[in-house]
Amino acid sequence: MVDTEIASSATAKVFRSDQATLRTPVFIVGSPRSGTSILTSALLAAGYNGYREGNFLTLLQVLNTALDRHRDIYGQGKGPVLAIEMNWPGLKNDIFAVLKRHVDALNPVSPWVDKTGNPEMIEAVPQILHMWPTAVFIFAKRRAIENIVSRLQKFPGHSFEYHCRDWARNMAAWRTARETPGLQAIEIDQQEIVRAPSLVAADLARFLGTNPEQREKIRRTFATDRPQQTDSGSAARVLSLDSVGWTAQQQDTFRRLCGPELEQFQYSTTQSYWTLPPS
Repeated sequence: MVDTEIASSATAKVFRSDQATLRTPVFIVGSPRSGTSILTSALLAAGYNGYREGNFLTLLQVLNTALDRHRDIYGQGKGPVLAIEMNWPGLKNDIFAVLKRHVDALNPVSPWVDKTGNPEMIEAVPQILHMWPTAVFIFAKRRAIENIVSRLQKFPGHSFEYHCRDWARNMAAWRTARETPGLQAIEIDQQEIVRAPSLVAADLARFLGTNPEQREKIRRTFATDRPQQTDSGSAARVLSLDSVGWTAQQQDTFRRLCGPELEQFQYSTTQSYWTLPPS
């Protein structure tokens, strides 16, 4: 079972035990344009080591899917067939152990952090936790309206529908990952970093087990750097579906693809941002 959820200030939702030591490794996951970069900056400022971008361990899910597909096609039935005789779980463990060895070699100094923002990384959470049993996770989230506006400006090569689908897939993947046995994680909404940087910094510092100096460095990063912005003030801007300027067809696409996850995460489509006060 996931550890008991602990209510916290702002909208950070924490799933953790009472472990007191500084947690490592830390995996920052979530949809692009949801505050993953400022969270990485905060941890690096607080003394964590690592790269500003990971973008490697998504291979876990890619390989896992490919292996399962090959096994299902060629490894079923009876007969003197190599694919049928293959120890598929053992093969996976061996392949994943190679990836782990290379990642550990490139992160030789503890504590360290990895930031990879895409749904495949979230889907790999159970495997990551198996490979690094002490791992903890930070899920960066942001309401779909503001996220997709930012995505469209940052990544114009993808369609409106793509961004809607990808945001929803990230959110749905995290709801599944929440149920991973032994998961220790905190959820942080980008809007709360903007609105209440000190409170969110306190939540995050408490979750990681930092000392007061490290906590202050996290707070200072949140207060001065602000989340990555596509234009001045965009990180703090709260929009509504009616005022965002999308066509009627785009609004229909948005409601169809993002509506279920908006409801699950208690996001509104108005300037109130939330449908209910954060719990």
